Amino acid sequence: MSRKGSTLDREKVNFMISKDVLAELKEWIPAGERSDFVNEALEEAVLDFQRRKASASMDAFREKNKLSMTTAEIIRLKNYGRK
Repeated sequence: MSRKGSTLDREKVNFMISKDVLAELKEWIPAGERSDFVNEALEEAVLDFQRRKASASMDAFREKNKLSMTTAEIIRLKNYGRK
């Protein structure tokens, strides 16, 4: 999912981060690599967030429907017949 290299598929954004995080970023990540670093970190964070939301949704579905299936069983059934 990472889009290293070309800036053609990127958009400049403006948001706030803490001074401590910025100081760490400047100390440890070279100036020419910061955008890639932040982009990759955000991709990982968004994916993690999506997974947690999906897991919570499956837990709520299981509770609402009084199911005793595991998450793996629900996923297997949900994907039955898909390639």
